[in-house]
Amino acid sequence: MIHQTLMNMPKKQAFVTVFGGVMGVSYLAFAQQRYSGKDFGGAAPGEPKTTSAEWQAASVEFGKVQKANPIRHFRA
Repeated sequence: MIHQTLMNMPKKQAFVTVFGGVMGVSYLAFAQQRYSGKDFGGAAPGEPKTTSAEWQAASVEFGKVQKANPIRHFRA
């Protein structure tokens, strides 16, 4: 049924229809995996743990220990 419908369409319209369908199904698969997967411990459910307050505080502390200077490359 779908094959006959696509064969009766002009080639460009058939390509756009198939491409749009593939992209739509790909997005649905991505969204299903992204939003129903395990919680990674981030600031909000589903976000990576690098967005949590603990991770950000640890990153600042690590920078202090390493004596990082984030704006050293912007000196005039």
